[in-house]
Amino acid sequence: MVEKKAKAEKSPGQAAPTPQKPAVETSGGNESNLLAAAGYIIGIIAIIMYLVKKEDKFLRFHSMQSILLWVGTFVIAIVLWIISAIISMIPAIGVIGCVFGLLATVIWLIALVAALYCAYKAFNGKRYELPYLGPMARKYE
Repeated sequence: MVEKKAKAEKSPGQAAPTPQKPAVETSGGNESNLLAAAGYIIGIIAIIMYLVKKEDKFLRFHSMQSILLWVGTFVIAIVLWIISAIISMIPAIGVIGCVFGLLATVIWLIALVAALYCAYKAFNGKRYELPYLGPMARKYE
């Protein structure tokens, strides 16, 4: 049986399989995947992992992307809510203030959907880059 196996390995005409590069960069392990996904859902995890896990580029990338996503969303939503509050006090155009408040809420919902999608990708070991935020996060991994 051992001789047949040795002959099969040395059979002429068969080339050794060439290793293929994965199309998408993946993570180093399940712990990194779980922590990267959790960072999108619970922001403090992203901050802690970014500061603590300096050698894990996969985790640092997803942590920074999560931080950029949530801080950016927070700033935009606060600005829109302030504009909404100011405009709502003006009697003639107060209704327009409601539009700004609604827009802030829609932006939060879009960020939530993006965070859930990124968490799913990170949990599966994929390095998914959000438009605009992904390239910025890459600089800080």
